[in-house]
Amino acid sequence: MRRIPTPGPTPPLSRVARAAALPVLCCGALAACAPLGAAAGADVRYAEDFDRHAPLRVEGYPSAGSLRLVQQVVWRIADGSPDRLEDLATGDAPPRQRADTARRWIAEFGGEAAGKATAVFCDPGDARQTVVLRFPATGRTKVLHVRLDGAGGEDGWRVRMNEPAGAPPEPLPPCAEL
Repeated sequence: MRRIPTPGPTPPLSRVARAAALPVLCCGALAACAPLGAAAGADVRYAEDFDRHAPLRVEGYPSAGSLRLVQQVVWRIADGSPDRLEDLATGDAPPRQRADTARRWIAEFGGEAAGKATAVFCDPGDARQTVVLRFPATGRTKVLHVRLDGAGGEDGWRVRMNEPAGAPPEPLPPCAEL
């Protein structure tokens, strides 16, 4: 019978090897704990926005995604940020129409959106919702239509921004009439 040699004790690492291994291990541990990708960056921006704006009062039953989107719409209107508001739009309107709609919403509701606002979510939030924004300081309202966008909803929740200029305000849905 042939005897297989067993390895002996491993020699201790030299001081140089230990000194070199420590930063590598620390960086690896920090990288494993760090947020990953664009989604983490979006979460940080959302948290910062949440801290800078008045809380949105909510009625109805939003989904997590529709609530987050409507909060961002109100914040972009309050901030006077048409480019960032356009980024929240569904893909069914031409870019020029989205830009015009964003500027109109900001001009019309910018001051009110910076104050208190209530979002009334009219429908269950499975794939689309009608949302009525109420601004108690003036009593004015704005109807929004939000939905999952893209093939199979892959683009997440977006707001419809294809309102023609000069169109009369949309009538309030029954859920918002009090």
